[in-house]
Amino acid sequence: MSEDFSRLRLKYHGDKRMLREILQMECRHKCSKKLSATLSELPDFEFPSIALAEMSTSDDVADVHSSMVRAGDRILDMTAGLGIDALHFAKKGCDVTAIEIDKDAADALCNNIRSLKRGNIQVVHGDSVEWLKTTQEHFDVIFIDPARRDSSGRHFLFSQCSPDITAILPCMFARCDRIIVKASPMIDIKSAIGELGIGNCNIVVIGNNKECKEVVFDIDRNNAVYNTECVTIGRQCYTLSGKDTTTNLYVAPEPGKVLMQPYPAVMKGTGGNIAGYDKMHPFTHLYISDESISAFPGLQYKIKDVLLFNKENIRRFRNDYPKVNVVTRNFPLSAPDLVKKLKVREGGDITVFGATVFDGSKVLIVTESPIQLQG
Repeated sequence: MSEDFSRLRLKYHGDKRMLREILQMECRHKCSKKLSATLSELPDFEFPSIALAEMSTSDDVADVHSSMVRAGDRILDMTAGLGIDALHFAKKGCDVTAIEIDKDAADALCNNIRSLKRGNIQVVHGDSVEWLKTTQEHFDVIFIDPARRDSSGRHFLFSQCSPDITAILPCMFARCDRIIVKASPMIDIKSAIGELGIGNCNIVVIGNNKECKEVVFDIDRNNAVYNTECVTIGRQCYTLSGKDTTTNLYVAPEPGKVLMQPYPAVMKGTGGNIAGYDKMHPFTHLYISDESISAFPGLQYKIKDVLLFNKENIRRFRNDYPKVNVVTRNFPLSAPDLVKKLKVREGGDITVFGATVFDGSKVLIVTESPIQLQG
């Protein structure tokens, strides 16, 4: 499909009107899933660039952000971008000031707001840090998503992002009591809290069944109770209290039992250590149960077979299971390398986990399709 858009751009080279229309077509194609709600509400949504379309918050994640604030809150969005978060805040009934440094993006957001006839968003074109230094306004919440990518690559420290949160935190707190910072899913949570110099804060880790999408730091100087919330979109939220302690028994996987794999957001927020369930190994973040457990925050699989990872079983594996999905946890090979080692094709209904069990053995755990649970 990207080749089709490239051919269209070549065909209409120099035709500004057609090139603009091709840009809109390509952006809608790229965002058809993640912005389905926004595009349904505003079919003529204007995209300023492909880069902003690709980097924008999805509707599902923006819904989580809006759930963190109250209707009627005054919110400053310092890095509006495509404006998806600002639109979701406004839809909830918040009074939003959205600042965007890129003029094309700011103009597009203004046009989209006019089309929606949503009067509770004010768009400001400019440098949000400089604007914050001169304004006398006070907000309930400041929301910020620092740019984590530039010409030198991707960054995972706040001090390397733009704007640098660590440098402007006092200025931000002069204009609000609560700051919500969106960060990379790759960020080290403990190091980030130390970098911010705040002692502690609420953490919201957001993901889906397949991947962790982001880590959100909710810094409220009037709040003395801190939790980590692991939000898997479409599933129940798992909350890790600051008082929680991890207690696990270590058990072996066996055919007929259930293997439980934490959701990616739960893995990120807890470090893979979930209290009250039996693990396979202290550093193998997979859990075993006699039966499925609806409260467990993750996917669950019925175990078909458990094989020692040795030459004989590797040689036979392809004949018994020619097409499988492969996952590795605390294992000497990555998932792609294990696929090559077993000489299997990827896909199908069977998932094999390469893992280390409590006695140090390396095993292949063959499981059926994920058990369908409610919630």
